[in-house]
Amino acid sequence: MTPSERTLGAKQVGLLRRLIQQRRHQTREQLEQRQLHHHTGLARALDDELERWGQQLEAVLKGLPLPTKARTEIGLLETARNQSVEQFLEELDGTRLVLLGHSPMAEELPRFAEELRSLPLHQREAAKAAMLDQWQSSVEQRYLADQLALLDKQREQLLEDLYQRLEGAQALGELIPVQATGEAGRLWDMADVALSNRQRRDLNQLANWLSRQAQIQTLAEQLGKMAHASASGRVRRVKEASPKREVRPSPLPEEVVGVQQGKDLGRLLAVAMSLLSSEELELLFYKQLIDAQLLVYQMRGKQPVAGRVKNVFRARPSEALEKGGPFILCIDTSASMSGYPERCAKALALALARVAVQDGRDCRILIFSTSVITFDLTGSHGLSQLRDFLGYQFHGGTDPGPCIDEACESLDQELFANADVLMVSDFIAPRFQPERLAKVDAARNRGTRFHAVPLSRHGNPALLAQFDQQWPLETGMAQRFGR
Repeated sequence: MTPSERTLGAKQVGLLRRLIQQRRHQTREQLEQRQLHHHTGLARALDDELERWGQQLEAVLKGLPLPTKARTEIGLLETARNQSVEQFLEELDGTRLVLLGHSPMAEELPRFAEELRSLPLHQREAAKAAMLDQWQSSVEQRYLADQLALLDKQREQLLEDLYQRLEGAQALGELIPVQATGEAGRLWDMADVALSNRQRRDLNQLANWLSRQAQIQTLAEQLGKMAHASASGRVRRVKEASPKREVRPSPLPEEVVGVQQGKDLGRLLAVAMSLLSSEELELLFYKQLIDAQLLVYQMRGKQPVAGRVKNVFRARPSEALEKGGPFILCIDTSASMSGYPERCAKALALALARVAVQDGRDCRILIFSTSVITFDLTGSHGLSQLRDFLGYQFHGGTDPGPCIDEACESLDQELFANADVLMVSDFIAPRFQPERLAKVDAARNRGTRFHAVPLSRHGNPALLAQFDQQWPLETGMAQRFGR
């Protein structure tokens, strides 16, 4: 590529950036009309999202081909934007000669120049800017129709996604009230779905019920402070002596999590297919197919699977840590926990999720009866995970052992290496066997604390004794009638 070609390419990019910026501004105005965000943190997160969208789209549009005459005219237009009125008028004849024969602006420019010269000096700059906007509109209509069609399709999809995320963030804001900008930004990251009216009503009913449960709220605050104390010390990474098997997302394409570049024709976005609508863009489609640069849906599995064996890097406390570590909340979902204990367990989970969001922590819930299911409440799918967990019906038997195994596996992941483990159950189950207790002791020696939240007075004392601390939560008849 010659220096002149590189210059024209940069000027083409400059025009496309201006077009993207205009669409971003239009999108922002449309979202503001819906009035779905009232917190500065959500407004900032929205702006960041629009910025990322613009950067991704620019990368795609930069590869779209343009005829030589179009690149030449765009170069002249962008050069004119950087010129003073005097420079523009001085070079007007040369510009007109280059455009002669392939652009209607060759005939329009002399008329524009005459109008400029007739205006007072203080009005010329604004008149020049208006004229260049008309020139840009002409270029868009003649050369950039396909690019603008792609841009507008992308913007429609972006608007739909942002409406959903804003509605999800609003629903989360009703469940998890926030104050600081960072907290609101975290709700944005968690808001992956829009809830139905019934789902919002059910979740809000639980939140309203929690607001009347002083004992549960106090317990969540105390557990948060205890996690803070147990994690006191700056986290530093040390190498684990024994290898562990990593956990990675399932390769099965079970759910859509975003958009990426690739060449899987089965996952193509409609905007990528639109490249086949014209002969000029068809070549670009095949080039992007070969280079794996087509826009495709990013898919992943819902349940993690075991990966390769590798050395594990854990986090340990050493000096002062500003905030507590994450929570791993193990909740008994057996039939004996149904009813009022179930409501208490779900309310405690919601209360701890609030603590996690406000303190910038992570919160993982492991529910167990005869099997274990994982929910990450503060991750990128936080709202759908919270919805699924709170909608889960408690049934089945009680076997806390596999859940403790899963919790210890989570402690081997970097994100939860500094976590505290809390188990909510009626603890009507046998104590842990020596081999399972050895895993608990190994984690305990690395700084993890294991808390028990018994919801029954009939729990097995031998099992409860294997936890570091007990936090009884009264769920008897007196408590129920008191509410």
